Amino acid sequence: MGLEAEIACVPVRGVANGRPYLRVRFPFKPSHSKGKGDFLTAMTDPIGLGVEIGGTKLQLGLGRGDGTLIAIERARVKLADGAQGILADIQAAFHRLRAQAGIGLEQIEGAGIGFGGPVDTVRGRVVKSHQVAGWEDFALGDWVRSNLGIARVAVQNDADTAGLGEARFGAGIGYSPLLYVTIGSGIGGGLILDGQIYRGAGAGALEIGHLWVVGRTTSDLGVVKLEDLASGWAIASAARRQADAIRRRPGSGSGSGWSVLDLAGGDPARIQTEMVATAARQGDQEALLLLQRATMAMSHALVQTITLVAPERIILGGGVSEIDSSLWLDPIRQQVDRLVFPPFRGSFEIVPARLGEEVVVHGALALAHDLANIPKTEPPRSHFEP
Repeated sequence: MGLEAEIACVPVRGVANGRPYLRVRFPFKPSHSKGKGDFLTAMTDPIGLGVEIGGTKLQLGLGRGDGTLIAIERARVKLADGAQGILADIQAAFHRLRAQAGIGLEQIEGAGIGFGGPVDTVRGRVVKSHQVAGWEDFALGDWVRSNLGIARVAVQNDADTAGLGEARFGAGIGYSPLLYVTIGSGIGGGLILDGQIYRGAGAGALEIGHLWVVGRTTSDLGVVKLEDLASGWAIASAARRQADAIRRRPGSGSGSGWSVLDLAGGDPARIQTEMVATAARQGDQEALLLLQRATMAMSHALVQTITLVAPERIILGGGVSEIDSSLWLDPIRQQVDRLVFPPFRGSFEIVPARLGEEVVVHGALALAHDLANIPKTEPPRSHFEP
């Protein structure tokens, strides 16, 4: 539990955003890390359950909190079934998972949950979900204890949990402060300090998607939330509005005249962010402008965050960040380098996430591992005290 600092400081040379740097780092090593040959120790580590509850995706994984998975189960969230449907799916998937791995309930010593929405980590409760009905003030930690039979449960926001996963097992190993940003249907963020989630006064921190930036969602320039400009939902929505405008142009005839609309089969309602990226990759200027607006908004938000937090590394994850680096990551790096507070230029790196779609599960397993390593003389907890 916690982190162990190595005694010797290490000079680190490299290039960040095209600029050489020299830093002196006191490396941090998670106490749970294992050497490649430490097989017997790894086999005796407690097994944990990691759960991701999103607005569209449900994942459960078993592991020892060492960056590897013993088994994993995935399912799509059925919005019409609400929270109760997801809970039923969790119970069914948990039984299948244990059967698949041949693991008894008594072997599972902790559970970590990354939830897609605001949570009360102290009480282990969901505050609400912005996508699925029925989660308001739900005692998720107590539900896991009663229905899955696991005494020690940690409930965290999914972006924070993903950031913890990248910090311990992915692109953030050895970096602190570490800023993680996920850009998908929405935008979330997490700050990891010395291998632990930072939640400010307790209600959460680094909700970067709710930063106000200058931009436009329709025809008026104004101050807009980052999530309304740079998320996958925002990019697709802007493209649908553009497609509607093109179809209404005089003389448009039966042809759309726009490659994004062609990729959607002529139906604006079917346009997705991936289609905008495909058209931009093919040189479509209107698609390129849509992505440029999103990358500029993302860059402005990162610049403000860097000014306040000064992270050593910034990791961009989520589905939108999987767009070709020439269209997403590279422009963001260039714009941030141009706009950032000059004394901070070259002190940080912006890199892609490494753990893919299992990132929240890995972070949740890290939470479970931390709980499982609390001495058994201490009472079970619904969260991991900082």
